[in-house]
Amino acid sequence: MNLATLVDDGWQLDDGEERHQEAPNTFYLPPAGVRSSLQPGQIVKLIFRIDLEDEAHVRTQEVERMWVIVKAPMQDGKYVGTLDNDPRCTNGIKSGIEVVFEPKHVIQVHSGAA
Repeated sequence: MNLATLVDDGWQLDDGEERHQEAPNTFYLPPAGVRSSLQPGQIVKLIFRIDLEDEAHVRTQEVERMWVIVKAPMQDGKYVGTLDNDPRCTNGIKSGIEVVFEPKHVIQVHSGAA
């Protein structure tokens, strides 16, 4: 189970723990224990950094927060989930793709079940 990278996949996940350290008073995270004990069916929000290229071949990056449904308990420090929505900035990523992530990537846990 490998994490996505900008080079190989055209997107990667931002580290929510780093974001929290940069702005602890405004960027909240669920407790580490919650992020480390997710179960199948739970829905979590992750930050996707997406590499884009326009018609003039100018490269940019967009950031979107999207929901992922956890498919299995954590194994070797990683979860596998399914993207539950489409990004606005590209058609290259679609709902239903597999997403490998770590507890540090989780910025929100939805209060309901899948």
